[in-house]
Amino acid sequence: MEARNVSQELEAMVHSKRIPNALIFEADGSGTELEISLEFVKKLLLSNETNPVIQNKIIKDISSLSYPDLHIVFPIPISNNKKKDLYDFHYNDWSSMAIECGFKISMSKWKESSSYGNKMPIINIDSIRSLIKKLSIAPFYSNYRVVIFWMAEKMNEEASNMLLKTIEEPGNKTVFVLLTNDMRRLLPTIISRCQIINYDEAKRNNDMLNNSDFESLFSELMRSAFQSNKNSKSLAELVNWSRGIGKMDKQDAQSFFKFSIEVLRQAYLKNMEINELVSFTPSTEFNFTAFSKFITKNNIESLSSGFENAIYESKRNVKLSMIATDIAFKTTKLIHGG
Repeated sequence: MEARNVSQELEAMVHSKRIPNALIFEADGSGTELEISLEFVKKLLLSNETNPVIQNKIIKDISSLSYPDLHIVFPIPISNNKKKDLYDFHYNDWSSMAIECGFKISMSKWKESSSYGNKMPIINIDSIRSLIKKLSIAPFYSNYRVVIFWMAEKMNEEASNMLLKTIEEPGNKTVFVLLTNDMRRLLPTIISRCQIINYDEAKRNNDMLNNSDFESLFSELMRSAFQSNKNSKSLAELVNWSRGIGKMDKQDAQSFFKFSIEVLRQAYLKNMEINELVSFTPSTEFNFTAFSKFITKNNIESLSSGFENAIYESKRNVKLSMIATDIAFKTTKLIHGG
């Protein structure tokens, strides 16, 4: 799966202003995960900044890994030296190596660039303590502070437990991004508190949009919702639509709900004229361009939440017809500004 689709996933998250407290980015071995994450950080920190001078400074400082509200935690060689902050001690070497490699780095490159021979780098509790100390200071420029963990699976158990407490009680608008090549080696409790983004998930989202049956169902719902305030026939169509969803297989229904969330997000991006992130092309007569004009910052979150709740309720074995009826009438209300 191309890195671009993962970038789109992250950028769309920024534009929707629905930023999770913690993310796990499971890499595919291409070495592009740090590069993609830094682009995400740029978009995030620029999202609320309109001053071009500050914008340029943010871009420049992130590119040089010197932005004060960006913290990167990485594995360092084990040492018995307790007199200095080893994280800070190694940062210049690590950042220089990362910049020189165009942020396409690997553990082998890091070991080669350091002078510690066969010592295995790890992320230990001292690195987490150093991080917590830095996070106790108010942000310098941005509303957000971002912490990137490169090779997060290299955390030992002691460090992982301390990180877990930090993620559970983060500072205001502090975002943790955990980059890993092997998510199975992270604590399950950490994974449970993170939103997971990986190449396979991005591919599924992209492939999911190419479903003409789901597109027809979505189009039918939205058309009836728009027309419901004009005639009673559309209200009857909404009821019939709900009955049709009720006859679906549960897994298919959940896939349709996910499809709907993705189309709503794509419509919002199109309405915001962020066309480089819009990948949805209708395969039916659904007028996506006209529809997108009605998806705004005032209703995107509520509309999406309706389908997200539908997924949750279906997993609890609530009747699909009841779930669909709730979606149909809530969507109608939101479309008409209710």
